[in-house]
Amino acid sequence: MAKILIIDDEKQMNEYIKAYLGKRGFEIAFALSGQEALDTYAKENPQVILLDLGLPDMDGREVLKKIKEQAPQIKIVVISAYNDENTKDEMIQLGADYFLGKPFIPPALHELLKNIVK
Repeated sequence: MAKILIIDDEKQMNEYIKAYLGKRGFEIAFALSGQEALDTYAKENPQVILLDLGLPDMDGREVLKKIKEQAPQIKIVVISAYNDENTKDEMIQLGADYFLGKPFIPPALHELLKNIVK
């Protein structure tokens, strides 16, 4: 199955998503900061990235831009508590492929990922 990189500074969120998606056949890597995300992306070569915007060392927007510059084909799903239309529009303009607001329903995330990695 596909490899997913989860980028979120909330360790519990990472573990929860990892457990949920791992049981459904996805291979999971995760990063807790922007720089760790960039390093992990280069090492792990995931097919999909789940990206939170609120990271401790680097804004998620910057991570999104840097990864899309390196690999425009990578699918990025922004998952954020900043769930307003302006933020969604901004993320899509920056290159995000999808946007999910927090809190999200895990089965909805699973369905989205299944559709992305067909």
